[in-house]
Amino acid sequence: MTTGVAVLGLGKVGLTLAVCLAKSGQQVIGVDVRDDAVAAINDRSVRTSEPGVMDGLSALPRGQLTATTDVAAAIRACKASFVIVPTPSNTLGGFSNRFVLKACREIGESLRGVAHAHTVAMVSTVLPGSSDTRLIPLLEETSGRKIGQGLGYCYNPSFIALGEIVRGFEHPDYLLVGESDPAAGDVIIDIHNRMIANNAPLSRMSPVEAEITKIASNTHETMRVSFANMLLSICGEVPGANVDRVTNALTHRMGRRFFKGAVPYGGPCWPRDNQALSVFMDMIGAPSQMPRTVDTFNAEHGRYVLRKILEVAPAGSSVGVVGLAYKPGTFVIERSYSIDLVNWLVAEGRKVVAWDPQAMEESRKAVDRSVVFCADAESCLAQSDVVVVTLPLPALASIDWRKARHATVVDCWRTLAPAAQQMAGRYVPLGVGIDEDKSRWIDRVGSTRFDLLTN
Repeated sequence: MTTGVAVLGLGKVGLTLAVCLAKSGQQVIGVDVRDDAVAAINDRSVRTSEPGVMDGLSALPRGQLTATTDVAAAIRACKASFVIVPTPSNTLGGFSNRFVLKACREIGESLRGVAHAHTVAMVSTVLPGSSDTRLIPLLEETSGRKIGQGLGYCYNPSFIALGEIVRGFEHPDYLLVGESDPAAGDVIIDIHNRMIANNAPLSRMSPVEAEITKIASNTHETMRVSFANMLLSICGEVPGANVDRVTNALTHRMGRRFFKGAVPYGGPCWPRDNQALSVFMDMIGAPSQMPRTVDTFNAEHGRYVLRKILEVAPAGSSVGVVGLAYKPGTFVIERSYSIDLVNWLVAEGRKVVAWDPQAMEESRKAVDRSVVFCADAESCLAQSDVVVVTLPLPALASIDWRKARHATVVDCWRTLAPAAQQMAGRYVPLGVGIDEDKSRWIDRVGSTRFDLLTN
């Protein structure tokens, strides 16, 4: 009986899934078009910064995880395949299926003449409708099989974050399986159950429902981030208001996940998923204002944060940016607000120095040549008139903040410890209103209009 599992696509996520599956005792064959990636896995010279992957790989028995460029050989040896290939955003805002279609064609053609049944699990993010109208028909056509007759299909996206992908696979919040038929779902669920270490809830549904669920999950998270950022801007303008007290109170009904006012969201998934859902809703004739508005607000919030920084950093001053990646714990700078901020500050006539514990090399390629990259955080503080903390980095606790005793520190996350705050020349936490008499504040912002609003 064929029991192996193939993983098509050995990028950061695919490699991690392959290692996690193999750690659970399953025979895994990784497939990739890159000869160097395949060779590196087979001779164990592969390197990744993703936590837990190298330790897991080094502990595997030789032969538990192998790799090949031969799709047909992998499919012939496996009962199931997980497809994790890119679905890049296209110019219209959707997700291109060209790589998943290529993978499905190769899988289908590889199944011709093979006796055993095979189930395909599509992990890559696709637009709703892709499985039923494009991917499953192609698999049926190229394999000569029908769904339920030696061919199964599941849309089985992962809910992971860079820097904690292993946790996302082994301790998922829940398992989402969009199954073409119950037998296909059983195959994929059994494979996951051998890998999952927690008692994760299971949601079984149709492929199109799972496709909607996946993209809705990310767009809902951006909505929560934006709502918290809206509260940050409100509290930052109202004397005596503190955004953390407001959001902490709201979490009793709304939950804590992704609910802390700070900088705009970024990264490789959230921005593009919002845009993709908007254009998909336009296509089907559903009102698309909600995801589109969240995307618009995210851009507006970025300009609000920039304005608050410019207010304390006059032209010609030196601004230190602490944190350059799109989130802590990664070198990825895709759609990083910090990178945008650095370039905006340069355009506005500020001298910029920068530091990040992991993302320095990537950042050099993305910012103006005038930006000075510092070897350590203390050098960044010492050269700055204004220091902007753009990420809640764990390293912040070990920085010598006495180097900022001459500077204004703008803390976008309000994450500095009280002792560090006292070391700064001036501490400006975003989302905390200035100390001002409220009557004078109302007069300043427009008491006549306030009277009209409260009449």
